[in-house]
Amino acid sequence: MRVVIADDSALLREGLVRLLVEAGIDVAGAVADGPALEAVVAATRPDVAIVDIRMPPTFTHEGAETATRLRTAWPRLGILLLSQSIESRFALELARTHPTGFGYLLKDRVVDVGTLIDAIERVAGGGRCSTRTSSPTSSAGRRPEAALPI
Repeated sequence: MRVVIADDSALLREGLVRLLVEAGIDVAGAVADGPALEAVVAATRPDVAIVDIRMPPTFTHEGAETATRLRTAWPRLGILLLSQSIESRFALELARTHPTGFGYLLKDRVVDVGTLIDAIERVAGGGRCSTRTSSPTSSAGRRPEAALPI
């Protein structure tokens, strides 16, 4: 499986690259903004684009807008949106207009690499997933954090 990553945070971007490569996923590119993401997708034709919702220049929703353009141009491209905070408006719009191969994860709710890999594989296979934003507390007193089908 081949992915590209778009996140303006170099630390997160490079960390994702290393984690995914160690997990056996081919990372075809890692970029910091929407225009660079569009270029790397056109050049490498990945299975999934992992996209931060907020990217330069305004740090509002450039990532979500880029993801929408990518899905229009490449309908089979899986999109996995990442966000630091709940950005449901953009995630819901993408899920509504492109109901297959779509996921939305809150960065701080991905508690292990397996959760991320599962979400990537689900999206690559045409499925959908979302971070659990409310759930019953487990017996250990922690919320079970998982990428759930949406």
